[in-house]
This record gives sequence, C-alpha cells and structure tokens, in this order.
Amino acid sequence: MAFRNWIGLFLMGAINNLPYVIVNSAANTIADRFGESDLVGVVFGANVALSVFVKSLNTFVLLNASYSLRFIANGLIMLTGLFGIAYAFNFGFAIACIAVVGSSSAFGENVTLGFLSWFPSSMVNAWSSGTGMAGLLGASLFIIFGCSVGHGGDKTSKLQNLNKYAFLLTTPVVLIYWLAYFVIVKRPLHKYDADQAVTPDLAVGNRRSREVTGEERGAVTRDNEDGEKQEERNIQDELAEARETTQLLETRETSCRRILRCFKLVFWLGINLCGVYVFEYVARGCAAKVRPSKEYNIGCPELYASLQLCYQAGVFVSRSSVQMYRIRRVEVLTVLQFINMMLWIVDVHYKFIPVAALPALMIYVGLLGGASYVNIFYTLLHDGDFPKKDRELCVNLTGLFINFGIVLGTGLETLLFTTVL
Repeated sequence: MAFRNWIGLFLMGAINNLPYVIVNSAANTIADRFGESDLVGVVFGANVALSVFVKSLNTFVLLNASYSLRFIANGLIMLTGLFGIAYAFNFGFAIACIAVVGSSSAFGENVTLGFLSWFPSSMVNAWSSGTGMAGLLGASLFIIFGCSVGHGGDKTSKLQNLNKYAFLLTTPVVLIYWLAYFVIVKRPLHKYDADQAVTPDLAVGNRRSREVTGEERGAVTRDNEDGEKQEERNIQDELAEARETTQLLETRETSCRRILRCFKLVFWLGINLCGVYVFEYVARGCAAKVRPSKEYNIGCPELYASLQLCYQAGVFVSRSSVQMYRIRRVEVLTVLQFINMMLWIVDVHYKFIPVAALPALMIYVGLLGGASYVNIFYTLLHDGDFPKKDRELCVNLTGLFINFGIVLGTGLETLLFTTVL
C-alpha cells in the first residue's frame, strides 16, 4: 500500500507542475508568437499572478471542502488553461490563460500538501520528487523542441506551431492526474499521527503489565480489588473531565485566533522558504546575463535553456532526498542560497566565472531550493510541534510563503536588471 501511494503521489506532483514548467520554458516563443518579444517577463509574471489568491482561497475558504471535489476542479482548471494557450487569438488572451495554468499549479500544490496530512510524513517525498520530475520533463521538452526546429529565419514559425501542439499534447496528462488520485492513491481512514507509530510497543508493555497484575491479583484481598477499581474509575472520570475541558477551550477558539496561532507556529519555516525562493529566482534570472549576449541563442542545447535544465535536475535530486537524509537546520540552506545569489549577481557585472563552471553552479541552486522545500514540509507533517488537527492549516499557510518569495524574487530581479545591472 505504501509503494502504491508513493507512485500515485509522485504522479500527482509531476502532472500538477508540468504545465507551469512548460509555460516558463516556452515563455519566449509564446511572446514571439504574438510579436511581443519584449514582454517575456509578463509571461513569467502571469504564471504566478493568481497563486496567492487561489492558495488563500483554499486555506481560508475551501479547507473543509472534499478533496475529490477540489482535485476534479483543479484538473478542469488545468485543461481550461492548456486549451486556452494553444488556441489563444491574441497576447492578452494568452496571458489570461497562462494565469489560469499557474493558478492550477498553485491550487493543486496547496490542496495536495494538505492531503498529505493523512499519510505518513515520508510521503511528502513522493509529492516533492514528482514536482522535481515535472521541472526536469518540462525543461527537457523545451530543449527537444528547440533542437528539432533550430533557430532563426522561417524556423521561428515552426517553433511557434510546436509550442501550440506542446500544450495540446499535454492535456491528456490530466486524466492520469485524476487516475492517480481516484484509483492509485488509497487514503487512510484516519489522519496519520507520528505519536501513534510507537503505540504497538506501548500496547505490548500495557499487556504485560496487565498480565503481571493478573498474576498478583490472587494475592490481594477483595477490599484491595474494590479499592483499585474505585481508583481506576476516579482516573477515568478525571480524564473525561480533562477531555471536556479541552474540547470546550477548542470550541472557544475563533477561526481568526486559530489562523494567527498556526501562523506563529510556521512563521520561521515560512520565512526561510520565502527567502530561498527569492534568492533562487534572482540567481535563475542572472543565468540570462552571466555571459556576453553573443554566447546565447547558439548551438543545441542553447546556453540559457541548458542552465535551466541543470537547475531542474538539482531540484529533482534534492526534492527526492528527505528519506535518505533530513536537514533540520533549514536556515543554513537559506544562508547558502543567499551567498549563491550574490555570486551570480556579481558575475553578471564582472563575468569572471568560466562558462564550463556555470552548469555545476546552477545545479547547486536547484539542490538548495529543493532541499529547503522538501525538508520544511516534512517537518510540518512530522514534528510534534505542529498539532495533528492543525497540520493541514499549517501546511497551507506555509505554502503561501512560496508565492510571496516568487513575487519578491522576480521583482528584485527586474529591479536589478533595470538599474544597477
């Protein structure tokens, strides 16, 4: 069952993020298709434009809606966006459809991360590994399309047609997305609790304790038995009273107070996740300027596309790593990514890093970003600091920090490239 669920969640992660990655990889051809080559940045912005809205909608409004309904809706949103981009009649309509595709990826991410609260925390590795594979597949498809068509001249129109059919050929994966959720993945009857993982041993200990009590019972008097039973009843009454008090306190906690309490719980992890995304998006953008312009758009694979593939490879490896090696001090990853970003920014100006070293550095960017993602969500779903009843809300709140990081990162990148760089 565990292997079956791992496969299903892996497929859901790969398909959920695939359209998003393809849009980013094809941003240049989408803009060229409508004669808007200077507006490539608008394509990237549109892909995350609605992310905060749909994640907030899921976190604050739809958290009690059935998962089946939300996954069906997300698949339909994905299909709408893919068909819309393929048959877009002008740039404005294409941008609107790209926003729909991006919202599908963001909404599906938040819903699935909440859904993972029903499973052992190790299952977050299946989802995150799938999202890493989506990046690898999307970047590879872009390189394959580019190499098969070539660059410049009449080849541009052919690339635009390939771009159109790439989105049409992606639509059937939505069926696999639904198949993975409804057929392959089997949700447990109760939410997984890490504390319950040790209950079998405790049960054995309790059984042995009861056996010893049974052996000694013949040596005690009837009065002692009655006294023990009375003491046991008193303990049960105290426990029941404590449960009633706890339930009363829980009912008095308003939704706003609960959200605020959970926000405080996840703030440190969220800030680190946001920071890693800011730094990695700036570094990825710098990949377009770290070498003289004459070194881009030549050969196959082209330099920028190659570096993006390297980034996705690093993400895939690190997002698949938590079951082999867990990193608790996620702030270390944030600091390392900041240093990484500064190195790329300086190199944009001085261009001192040889081109042969750039792929390894971009893989490093992906490794840090993917490791931060998977370890933070593993912590949320595994550690006892986050109450079982609040884990889905905590996960959804943390997911919002991803999009804040992307927006800040793309904004900082644009600011740098239009001023000091």
